[in-house]
Amino acid sequence: MNMIDMLMQEHQEAASMMDQIDSAGEADASVMTTFNQLKQALMLHMQAEEQIFYPALRNNDETGDQIGESFEEHQEVKDLLAEMSGLQAGNEEFMGMMRDLRESVEHHVEEEENELFPKARKILGDSRLEEMGQQMMQMKQGKSATATQTRR
Repeated sequence: MNMIDMLMQEHQEAASMMDQIDSAGEADASVMTTFNQLKQALMLHMQAEEQIFYPALRNNDETGDQIGESFEEHQEVKDLLAEMSGLQAGNEEFMGMMRDLRESVEHHVEEEENELFPKARKILGDSRLEEMGQQMMQMKQGKSATATQTRR
C-alpha cells in the first residue's frame, strides 16, 4: 500500500476513535482506554509523516511552506495530547480539550487530503509512494515490537 493510502486510512481510524470518545460520555470507563489508543496512533502517525513523508516534500517549491505549517500543527496536537494525559479522562476539562484536539486534527487532515496529498502524488509518483509505504510499515512494526517488549 502506498504511503498516502496508509495515511488516509489512519486519518479515518483516528476519527473513529474520537467518535467513540465523544459518544462514550464523561462517566464511561472506556474513555481512557480509547484515548490511550488514539494517542499512540496519532504519535506513530505523526512520526511517520515527520520522518518519512515530509522530508521528501520539504524542499519542493509547491509544498515547502505547507510542510512547515504541518510540523507546527503536529506540535499543537502533541501538546494537547500531553496535557490531556494528565487529566481525568472524561471529565469536563478533558472533554473540552478533546473538542480542541478533534478540531486541530480535522483541520490538519483536511489540508493534507485536499491540498498536500494531490501535490505529493504528482511530485513523488507511485513507485516512491510505494517505497515510503513500505518504510512506514517497517517503522510501525518496529514500534509495536518495542511497545510489546516494554510491556513485558
